[in-house]
Amino acid sequence: MEAHKEILPLREMAREIVQRIRNPLNALQLNIDSLEDDIARANIENSLERLKRIRNTIGELDSLLCEILRLVDPPKPQITVLNLNALVREVVTFARPESSKKELALKVYLQENLPEMQGDPVQIKQAILNVVLNAIEACAVKGSVTLATEAKDNHIILTITDSGAGILEIDRDRIFEPFFTTKEAHAGLGLPLALEIVKMHQGRLSYTSEVGTGTTFLISLPTKREMGRK
Repeated sequence: MEAHKEILPLREMAREIVQRIRNPLNALQLNIDSLEDDIARANIENSLERLKRIRNTIGELDSLLCEILRLVDPPKPQITVLNLNALVREVVTFARPESSKKELALKVYLQENLPEMQGDPVQIKQAILNVVLNAIEACAVKGSVTLATEAKDNHIILTITDSGAGILEIDRDRIFEPFFTTKEAHAGLGLPLALEIVKMHQGRLSYTSEVGTGTTFLISLPTKREMGRK
């Protein structure tokens, strides 16, 4: 299934943002109220714990706002010649600690001598990382995530396959919607941001999924030669 989602209309986007921010703000208020009680009772240990929770919540809010900004107003790509295999290796190195927490097998199969491509390496790594982290989260303990690259028809293809539960039919038209998520404590912005980055690079992001078996995401990006023709 290929992604064609556009950014949500302003009113709907604003409603979602308010909803996402209100919950942590309520948590902040609750912790501040409790902190005041702890201070009044001179309970230093509890006070320090409350401060830690407040700091963490502020960090979560800052991360959420940064993700929203990248989605609705992405920076202009800093185009350079790059090799997708090198970017995949960097992403795998970054993601491996997350996969280790679930004892996942993180497998990588890279086609040698891939054609060069043009793009913003930071943005493309972000797109790949978002999809990889989504795949890791989809897996049960001791599952697997497989990344593979190949060159085909003047495009470079990256597939990311997980051994998770698959995407339910009812959710398949929504997974690229901003703020849509089936996981608690997630903003639901990783896949939408990946989609926007891929589109900015004249590429395609699609997926296939089978309930009970897993999901494969496919990122297709034009080679340097193909982009020169456009």
